[in-house]
Amino acid sequence: MKREQMFKWSAVIIALVLLSGCMSVIDSINMVDSGIARTKASANQAVADAIGIGELEDSMVAFLVYSQAFFAGGYVQGYGDFTEGEGVVWKIIAEDGETPEESESIEIERALLKRTAEGNSWWLLRYTDEEGEELVSESLLNDDYEMLVFRYRDPETQKIREWKPESEEETAETEGEEEESGEEAEVEDLEAAYFYGDYRDHVVGTEKVRVPAGTYTTDHVRIVDSYTVEDEEGNSESYEIRYEWWIDEDVPGDLVKYEWTNETENSVLKGELIKHKRGYSTQLESF
Repeated sequence: MKREQMFKWSAVIIALVLLSGCMSVIDSINMVDSGIARTKASANQAVADAIGIGELEDSMVAFLVYSQAFFAGGYVQGYGDFTEGEGVVWKIIAEDGETPEESESIEIERALLKRTAEGNSWWLLRYTDEEGEELVSESLLNDDYEMLVFRYRDPETQKIREWKPESEEETAETEGEEEESGEEAEVEDLEAAYFYGDYRDHVVGTEKVRVPAGTYTTDHVRIVDSYTVEDEEGNSESYEIRYEWWIDEDVPGDLVKYEWTNETENSVLKGELIKHKRGYSTQLESF
C-alpha cells in the first residue's frame, strides 16, 4: 500500500527562487547542473520565452521541460497510478504579495501515453502560456522516471527534434576523475533538496478541497523550512518557505493542490488541478 511506500518532495528544486524572483529561461537552463540553481527556473518565464526555445541546445530544453513539467508540484509519487491515455492539466500561478495584480500563470499538462514491454513509459509534457503559446514534448522514462529519450516540436520550425541523454553521458565518461568528483558533489546537493519519508508524518488535517477539476477529500500536508543561498560573490540570503500539499491518493499523481509561500518575501507559487482527462495518444509519432 502507499502508506508503506517511501516518497520524496522536492523542497528546493524549482521553488526557492520562483518565490523570490524570476530569471530568463536561458539563465535558468544554463545553471541546470546545480541543484540549488534549478530553483531559478521560473515556470512562467520559461513559457513566455518558449517561442525562442528552438535556438537552445536540445539538452537544455529537455532538462527544463523535464524538471518543470513532470515534477511540477514537487510531490514525487503517484505516477504509477496513471493508466495509458490518462493525464492531468494544472494551472500554476506565481504571485508577489506586494503586487498581486502582476501575477503570472501557465498551464502544465502531463499524461501517460504508453508503457513499454521493457518497463519504460512514454509521457506527454506540455507547457501553455497565457497567450496560448505552447511547447509540446514527449519523453521516454525508465521505471525510476529517469529520462531515456526526449522529443519535442520546435516552436519556430515546427520540426520534431530528439535528444538522448545517453550520448551526453558517454561524452562525460571521457572527461576524467575531476569531473566525476564534481558530479558526486552535485548529487549530494540534489539529494539535500528533498524531503524523504511518509507524508503522513506532516499531515495537519483532512480537508475538502474544491478545484476546477472537482471536489476532493484530501490530506493537508505542511512543512516549514529555512534556506540560505550564497551567490558567486559570497553574499548570502536566507528564506523561510512554507510548503503545503493537498493529497488525494485516488487522483493520478496523488496531488490536487499545492502552495509554496516565501514567508520572507511575501510571495507564493501555487498550483491546482484543473482537468483530469483520458484519450491521450502520441502527437510526435514517438511510437
